[in-house]
Amino acid sequence: MTAVTEAGRRRWLIGGVTAWAVLLLGGGLWSVRSDPPTVPEQRDAGQALPVLREAAGAVVSAAQGGEWALRLGELRVEECALTPAWDGVELSREVTVYVPEGEAHAALDGIAAGLPAGYRAGMTVARGATRLSLFADAGEFVGIAAEASSADQVLRILISSGCRPGVERLDRADPASGPAPELLTGTLAALSGPGPAESGGDPADDGPSPADDGPGTMEIRAVACPDGGIAATFVAGGGAAQPDSQPVGVPEGTLPVWVEPGAWAYRIGSESVVVTTEGGRWQVSLTTGCRQ
Repeated sequence: MTAVTEAGRRRWLIGGVTAWAVLLLGGGLWSVRSDPPTVPEQRDAGQALPVLREAAGAVVSAAQGGEWALRLGELRVEECALTPAWDGVELSREVTVYVPEGEAHAALDGIAAGLPAGYRAGMTVARGATRLSLFADAGEFVGIAAEASSADQVLRILISSGCRPGVERLDRADPASGPAPELLTGTLAALSGPGPAESGGDPADDGPSPADDGPGTMEIRAVACPDGGIAATFVAGGGAAQPDSQPVGVPEGTLPVWVEPGAWAYRIGSESVVVTTEGGRWQVSLTTGCRQ
């Protein structure tokens, strides 16, 4: 009788463990199919990209609310370590905002206030109001962040996906931007300066003009704005740069918001112009407002 009882108990125990294992397996499969992701590693780069694009458009739109100049960076896709054994990719895009001296706090605060309410954007101030941090959650584990000193005039706002599983084909194309504004052409012409014939000098004495180098290839970066329209940054190379040059080609009555030797930025209407040097040549970035 005892042997039969022990055998029955073992059968019940084995049956119970088997049933529990089946329940766990079924629950796990249901969870994988039904539960929302809890970490970024559960969403691949292809799923994160549309959210990152939308967030970049929201940041650009929010930065248009002030009198600051801005520039949209390119979409970056960089390798990262998803786990010690698996590689992944991180998607990111940077929006650079140029502000007058002493306006870093107001700019970051204004951008945070201009982001969609669902992003729950905010700012923290530390170290006697000298250290500023902006943060926002665009959803799907896409974050928006900026760190700056209260004395900074160049603010870099990073939109990042974090490390994700890669995909075989990632559509990196930006939306169609429309034509470049005439202000870009005028700025490049002003940086080139008058040629020998215009200045009245002898071409042999004047040597090569910066305009002789010709403009470089134009690069276009664009994002869709939350309320419609497309904002775009047009990047074009000019002639040979003068590293210590003061602002050139700034429309009359317009004051640059940021100036360094050989570099400056200004805002006129909804358009931002940033002039820098790259490899000894002028580089002009013109960013539009949200155009239909």
